[in-house]
Amino acid sequence: MIFDTKESIFNKYEKHDFTLHNWLTYWYPQICNYLSLDSQMDSTSLKTILTEYSSNYSENDLKLKLHDKDIFILAPGVYMEEEFDEYLHHKTSKEEILICIDGATSYAISRDIIPDLIVTDFDGKIEDQISALEKGSILVVHSHGDNLNTLKKHLPKIVSGSFIITTQINPLPGSSNFLGFTDGDRAVCLASMMSAKRVFLLGFDLSSSIGSYSKPSPLDHIQREIKIKKFNVAKSVINWCVNNGQRIYFYKNQTNSI
Repeated sequence: MIFDTKESIFNKYEKHDFTLHNWLTYWYPQICNYLSLDSQMDSTSLKTILTEYSSNYSENDLKLKLHDKDIFILAPGVYMEEEFDEYLHHKTSKEEILICIDGATSYAISRDIIPDLIVTDFDGKIEDQISALEKGSILVVHSHGDNLNTLKKHLPKIVSGSFIITTQINPLPGSSNFLGFTDGDRAVCLASMMSAKRVFLLGFDLSSSIGSYSKPSPLDHIQREIKIKKFNVAKSVINWCVNNGQRIYFYKNQTNSI
């Protein structure tokens, strides 16, 4: 456990086995209740997208890419810039894998760094993510009930690159469920499912503060409250990965020991 989630309603699930069955049976229904989500909208979104698009990068290829690798996941938190700059200063191995979370992609490419993967639901600056895709990034694009129109608008722009469509419900052919709910904790789950050697978290504040790269426009009071509730989900999901054996560290505490 790397987050204090003793008071979280999700704490009771953190020691469950790390399986799709447990995600669909326990985690996902509780998340829907907690955030007042309509699971039918998630289903409609996925089915609609899959009528025209299908993942063109396989889970097997993804596992070959990530298996037994040190994976660095960059989230668009408050301290993202300074932690990423520190990472670039100490980076020595070409074997490391960099995963950017949605809006964090914009900062990475501003530093002339193209991530290996981008985990996104297209909340961030989409043109930067498409630019990274054209330069070799793999997009892991999430479908849910709130982003159907955004996906329909932008998916045609990514079909020439490598991408995987993900969902938080039972996956249909052409899609995957790597577990997890927010882009950040879903990236951690993905790394865990692909048997990463170690996972290092950069920019994962998951507090009451929201980084400037997290959303393209400021959040109002209600949106901020929802965002913080999503952070609470993410903390427990990441603990779930830790409790199932994945070695996960905050990068800022590991700079001198990697």
